[in-house]
Amino acid sequence: MGTVIKRGGRKQAFSPGKIRKAVEKTAREAGLSASRVRELSKEVAEPIIALYKNKRVKSVVLRRSILGRLSRRAKSVAAAWIRYEKKKRR
Repeated sequence: MGTVIKRGGRKQAFSPGKIRKAVEKTAREAGLSASRVRELSKEVAEPIIALYKNKRVKSVVLRRSILGRLSRRAKSVAAAWIRYEKKKRR
């Protein structure tokens, strides 16, 4: 199993479920239908999981990969992700 290196240097086991859940939750927040949420999860989360599941990856690289795929497939979902991050930082 892979490892995610957080911003502070802490290491965490790679969790495919977290990626799926984050993409699906953001897609629902953006107002996508249930079928489109599942489809987007397959289009975005699954390739990211396949790419990084057995590697060491920095969390910022993982975030950039997810946002890049989201912005190419569903700009409204990418925008919802960014809004959430801004809100969370406050």
